Amino acid sequence: MPDGAVKEGNSFETSPFAIAAGISKQFAEKVIVAKVKYTNRVATLDDGLLNPEAEAGVNEEDQWYYWDVNRPLEGDCELKLFKFEDPEGKECFWHSSAHVLGQTLENEYGVQLCHGPPTDSGFFYDSYAGHDIFNEKDYPAIEKVAKKIVDDKQEFYRLVLTKEEALRLFGSNPFKVSLISNKIPDGGKVTAYRCGNLIDLCTGPHIPSTKIIKAFKVMKNSSAYWLGKAENDSLQRVYGITFPSKKELDEYVHLMEEAAKRDHRTIGKQQGLFDHHVWSPGCGFMYPKGTHIYNSLMNLIRDQYRVRGF
Repeated sequence: MPDGAVKEGNSFETSPFAIAAGISKQFAEKVIVAKVKYTNRVATLDDGLLNPEAEAGVNEEDQWYYWDVNRPLEGDCELKLFKFEDPEGKECFWHSSAHVLGQTLENEYGVQLCHGPPTDSGFFYDSYAGHDIFNEKDYPAIEKVAKKIVDDKQEFYRLVLTKEEALRLFGSNPFKVSLISNKIPDGGKVTAYRCGNLIDLCTGPHIPSTKIIKAFKVMKNSSAYWLGKAENDSLQRVYGITFPSKKELDEYVHLMEEAAKRDHRTIGKQQGLFDHHVWSPGCGFMYPKGTHIYNSLMNLIRDQYRVRGF
């Protein structure tokens, strides 16, 4: 442990959660994710598995791995445990919440799931529907279904698949097939996670169960492109935020509302510190309308439009 304490366990039986429960049951209930560095790995189920966390130039015995708290340990290791308050805990919590959102979108709207990562302030999921289908009026319905998934206390299960198994499992989703085909070498393995009736391609790790997600809110939606390239399919992106308590969500929403009131882009325009013009929508002019400098700039832009034949 980080404090130098040594805990006893059995390979492929004892999990980080069991170690945490041995310290305190209350503490164990708050643990979101673990991180391990093996000093004597007895064996592993991950031979041939792509490890996206591996640091280039670092020996295997010096590699740290994120680890599901319910996943049995595979030998002697150094162990770190993280709660939601830790950056590592938030990342895992919001990554798992993205799967809840993905399950909601797939089941209720029949979309094809593409990519659903955590962010610094929540998570999003990209999906393909063929056309724009989401707007603000859909948020309550999405939140209602997500709440049911949370209330069902669905557990996350890690699956290790060969490349061929993964291609068969996700064969009806061309976006997942593309990822598997291009990122996983022949003969290699990949992981997926099952939560409820959703099985999603994912490296993990994840929270033990959706029951620890106590508050779920859709924040906004937008369009995106597959792999971020404009020549690819247009996708639907839905953003969300979750917390282990409703109080934390309420505080976050209040903070966002107050920040919006103080947005310099809004206040600056209200105070006449800058303006925009239809002829140059991407430029912010730091001179109020009606001033000599503003009028001169508008005349210059108008002349440029005339020269170019607009």
